[in-house]
Parts: sequence; structure tokens; C-alpha cells
Amino acid sequence: MLKRLRLNDFKSFVDEDVPLAPLTLLLGANASGKSNFLDALQFLHANSFDLDLEQILNGEQRVSPDAWRGLRGGASEAARLGTARFTIESDWSALLVELDAQAIASGRLPIEKAQRELALDITHRMTCRTTPQPLLEEESLIHEGGGTARTGALRGDRIEMIVLPPETSDSAKSATRLFSAHRSVFLLHQQVPRSDGMMLPSVALAEAFSQIEFLNIQPSAMRGYGRRNAPLGGEGRNISGVLARLCDEAETKRAITDWLAEFCAPEIADIDFVEVKELGDVMAMLVEKSGRRVSVRSASDGTLRFLGTLLALRLAPRNSVILLEELDSGLHPTRIKLLVEYLETVTRERGIQVIATTHSPVILQWLSQQTLRDSLVFGRVPDHEGTLVRRLGDLPHFDEVVRRKGIDELFTTGWMEMAL
Repeated sequence: MLKRLRLNDFKSFVDEDVPLAPLTLLLGANASGKSNFLDALQFLHANSFDLDLEQILNGEQRVSPDAWRGLRGGASEAARLGTARFTIESDWSALLVELDAQAIASGRLPIEKAQRELALDITHRMTCRTTPQPLLEEESLIHEGGGTARTGALRGDRIEMIVLPPETSDSAKSATRLFSAHRSVFLLHQQVPRSDGMMLPSVALAEAFSQIEFLNIQPSAMRGYGRRNAPLGGEGRNISGVLARLCDEAETKRAITDWLAEFCAPEIADIDFVEVKELGDVMAMLVEKSGRRVSVRSASDGTLRFLGTLLALRLAPRNSVILLEELDSGLHPTRIKLLVEYLETVTRERGIQVIATTHSPVILQWLSQQTLRDSLVFGRVPDHEGTLVRRLGDLPHFDEVVRRKGIDELFTTGWMEMAL
């Protein structure tokens, strides 16, 4: 899980140190910096690809649907106006998998029983120059836990690691600092093996970066036939195929149907499928309580957006960080309570993290007290350069004002931005 993100001279941020919870909502007016914050997470995600810094910022030159398009504004606008470099620092709670290599080799234990998870706290920091050519000027990795600490340095084109026993390493904590490269050295060298079988902390970091996903559900892309053995896709394109696969299990089918029954009017009583077996294509049909069958081809945008989000979060691997913009887009206010309930349930029970923007005061009304206090307010205020970010629960007199006026009034009157 991503626990903290610090942005120094990145886009509209001067120096903001931001705590993050399992479910974190980003609040604030248009152009206050919310999308810039998500861009920083997209930047970290892109570092898990086989790309250099210039490609990460400006995009790949190849023409392909899966080509990385770069960050909004590219390298020329990645650093705050008037500066030539930015720093992104992130804290992660990660898991390492330790394998008993001897037990596996001897056949005494199957691989799933010859491993254990070790918790590891990681702090990663990178400073990038944007002009005249993008360059990673400095990168460091600090990790704690797992029983062993490591330190090292960049020597030519390879990384030299020094393993320190816990009793000599100050609470099993160490730092590795690297200088001047065209891409993250930790992620580039993530496959370096270790003799005792435990993954390197850089592998855990690469895994964390790779599991950042921007969810962009598009109802217009979801109305065609799907394939059972294909993934959902970032836009939810294969929703019929994924539904057909999941609904083969009766308990899962009932859970999905129950969520849809609460969301849709008229009430959904079942999910059925039309299959073209010769081609392997499948189309999902929502069966109303009256018996009327409606294909996803004619389902409403709001229904598809809710269903796509539900499935994407249900299928996301443990420890995923899911990014969403305009969480309430296309949803009727009476259905927002259901979405909030699902988000709080899935982040708690499945161990995934959701970071989402919203402009809806209705969403805030249905949040649990803890999630409300963990929400982040973004704003630009007079006499302060750059975007300010504050945890809602840390604003002066927040609890008292909420009790007296209600969260919807604080949202619509701009009190939160003024309290920055």
C-alpha cells in the first residue's frame, strides 16, 4: 500500500507531503491540483515499464494501442514553472516472498508451501531533471524489515550491494543512493537474484509501481461481445466475457446480482448470457424481476460504469493501487451510497487501495467518519505559491464545524478550501 507521497516542484506542487489511506478521496475545485497528483502516481507506474525517463515523460514514439503516451504536458511541464527538476518521494508497505529453495529443489514441499511473506517498509526517492534532456539525477531506496538490511552504490553500469546483519544496521534499516541515470536503476536491476531466495526490495518496489492502475471505465466500449478467457481491460471492454467467467461460480454470481439489484431500477433478479459457441463470443443479459432481458448493449451508462468499477476492483490483485477520476460520474445521487459502501468494503476486505477524485458532496455524506477524515483537500490560496494539500481531519475545527453545519455545506460553500 502507498502510505505517503511527497511532491517537490512537480507540476503545481512546491513541496507537499501527503498521507494516504486505503480509500482516499481527493477534493477541491477545478485546476486545484488533483489531476497533477494523479499524474505523479502515473509517473511512478510508468517507471515499471521498460522505458527511459524521456519516454516516460514524453511518450513512446511507436504507434500502437498499448504505447505509453507520456504525462500530460510532457517533460517541458513536469517541473513547476520556473524550475528545471522535480522530486517524488513515496512510502510503501510492501511484502517480500521468501522461498525455501532447498525444500523446493528436494521436492519435500510444493512451492506454495515453501514460501512465507515478510513485511517491508520502503521509501523511494527520485530527483529528475527535465531540461535540456530528461535525466534521473539522483535515486535512493531506504528499506526496513525482513530481517536483513542492504546498502549499495552505482558502479559503472552495475549496482554493488552490501548485506548487513540486523545487529549492525540500526534496526535493520539501510539506504541505497544512486546518481545520474536515464531510468530507475532499482527497477532496471530488479531481477538480480539473491542467494537465500528472497526477492530484493527493488523487486517489491517494481511490483508496487506495476500495480498502480488508472481505471477509466468507458460505457461506449463495453457494449460488444466478450471472451471468457480475456481480461476486463482498462475501459471495461470485455465486461460480458468477465461476467460469464465469474458467474460460473454460483456464490460470485449471487453477490454481483445482489449489488445490481440494489443499483438498478427496475430490479435485476439474475444475469444470463447469450453465447456464440463457434466463435467463443458471449453477451451478458441483465434479467429484470419481471422477466424482461436487457443486454449490456442497451444498459444505461450509469449501470455499466458501476458494474465495470465493481468488477475491476473485485479482480484487482492484492496491494493494487487503483486511481479513479470523477468517481461519481454518471451516477444518480440516490445510488452514490451504494458505490461508497462497495468502495469501503472492497478496500477493507481485499487489501487494495483506491485513490479517487470527486466533486460530489453526496459522496462525502455517506463516507464513514474515518474515510471522511482521511480525504484530502487541494487548493490554491492567495499569497501561497503552488497547490496546498491537507487531510480533511487536520483542518482547524473540522469536527466541530461538521457537527454544526454538515459536510455538504462545508463542501458547497468552499469552507474547506478557505480553511487551507
